[in-house]
Amino acid sequence: MFLKRIGWPYWVISLILGVVIPYLLEKIISLGAMVHLGIIFGIVYPILAGLIGWYVKRHDESVWVIWILPVIFAVGLYFVGPLHATYFAPVYLCVAYLTYGLSAAN
Repeated sequence: MFLKRIGWPYWVISLILGVVIPYLLEKIISLGAMVHLGIIFGIVYPILAGLIGWYVKRHDESVWVIWILPVIFAVGLYFVGPLHATYFAPVYLCVAYLTYGLSAAN
């Protein structure tokens, strides 16, 4: 099945985390920069990136899947969010890759 092969859940999660939530945070919900960058992009998203890396390893998915969230996040912020927050994308990639590498296989 094509959708299973391309890892559609990762694309959906990445679109929500990379485009929808930054759009809501930037345009609709007015949060302070400390909450926006510090708590959401600095604490919540790295935890989610780690969970994605762990999930990919545990379910024996292709390692390229961990690139989806950081790339969509960077592209989404380019269009709807603060450009200085795109520096978080490599952090998410590193966290997901480290979690992938340090997780025990099934």
